[in-house]
Formats: sequence, C-alpha cells, structure tokens
Amino acid sequence: MANIIKPNFPEWAPKQVISEWKEKVEEIEYWFKKFPTVEPETEEADLLVRLLTCEDMKGVWKKLAKYKIKPTLFSSMIQLSNSYIDAKPHNLTPKEYTDWLNDVKATALKLRNLVQHSDYDRIFQEAYLQKRQKLVLASIVEHSIQVIRPDVDIDERKKTKPSYESWPDLAPGYLSEALNKIVTLDSDKDIGFVGGNSREPVKLDKPNHPNAKRSYFIKKLTQLLRDKTGQPLREVVTITAATVFDNPSLTERQIIRIAP
Repeated sequence: MANIIKPNFPEWAPKQVISEWKEKVEEIEYWFKKFPTVEPETEEADLLVRLLTCEDMKGVWKKLAKYKIKPTLFSSMIQLSNSYIDAKPHNLTPKEYTDWLNDVKATALKLRNLVQHSDYDRIFQEAYLQKRQKLVLASIVEHSIQVIRPDVDIDERKKTKPSYESWPDLAPGYLSEALNKIVTLDSDKDIGFVGGNSREPVKLDKPNHPNAKRSYFIKKLTQLLRDKTGQPLREVVTITAATVFDNPSLTERQIIRIAP
C-alpha cells in the first residue's frame, strides 16, 4: 500500500479534526511498516475525510458552535454512533434483550450458589495477589539497590521504607459477590465507566436488517446530541448520516421515523 495522500481539506474543515485524521494516518502507516503483508484498516480515517471534505458538512460544523459542541466531541460522537456491534447483546430485539438479561441473571445466580465458599470464589483475589507480589518484589529491589549509589547516605536511607508500604489495598472481593451484583442490576448498562452516567441502550426492532448499522447510527447520534443539548438536532443528524453512509437522498422525515 502506498502512503496515504493528504486530501485538500477546505478552509471550513475544523483544524482539530484534521489533526485527528493525521494521527490515524500515522497509526495506519506505523502498523503497515511493521506488518506489510496485512491489509491496513483505514475505515476511520476514510470516514473523517468524508466528514471534512463533503460540502454538505460545512453547515453542520458551523452549527455545532451554536450549541457549544466542540468539533472533537462531535467527531467522537460520530465514531461512537458508528460502532454498531453485530453480536449479543447488541444485535437483539427489545424482547430478545429482555430474555437475554433474564438468562444472564439466572445463570449468574446459579453460578454464585455453586462457587460460594469454594476456592473458585477467591479467583479475583488470587490474580490480584499474584500481580501485587511481583510489584512488591520490584519495589523492594528498587529500594535496596539505592544503597550502592555513591550519592546516597546509607544511614539516612535505612530510615526510609519501600514505596509499596504506602500503596492502598485494592484487593477485589469474592467472585460470588460480583455474581450477586449481576443478579441485582436491572441491566448490563448499569455497569458504566467510573464517574459516567448510564444511559438507555439503543435497541433496534430489526437488528438483522441490512440497514441495521445505519439505523443504530441515527438513533445513537440523536441520543448523544439530545443528551448534550436537550434537542435532537434533526438537520445535523440527517446531513451527517447521509455523509457517513453516502446516501444523499436521506431525509429528515426518515430520521424522525427511525429516532422519534
């Protein structure tokens, strides 16, 4: 594969997003040099090019400023919305998803009752302690070898303690406790990133439809924009979806039908 040629980005294209494109291209070229026989994945970089060069997107990027949405944030919204996973539980209908949740909870409850008070119950703690022991040993060695440095006062050094002694204890709980937590949660979406707010998952009525990825994109982007601004921003979603999926005939009426 030849080096990726830089497009002639228009003046209205956000500089921050152009920088994102450059970073992705550098990453593609780096991995291609390491593995020249493997066809590189350029989908994300190609998507950014369309978003930065399609004339219809000029008005979208301009409109974002009105709603105090930074270009890099909108770019991340697009990439997140474009990440439809064709696998459980993402490709399930609402009813299938409910059945899946019930099956997960029933299985977790059964496994909890099976492993509780057994050695299996300590599997998380075992993995944690094995890793901690390696780090503690490295801390002790690092602390000890300092005495051979000519600029170190040995008597003063003996008064100090290895760094591991000030580390917090982050030992995990029992496996049965984690399984019990799964049983009590309403859904897997209740498990979010630290400090993040969980939101209603995007589900499709026809997850196996040929246009499932597009429908997911429209629903997810609408959800993200509504969370950010309090409005669905139909025009923004329509133009962006049309650009991402190369479908200029997409209408706002269709967007509303897919993401009410």
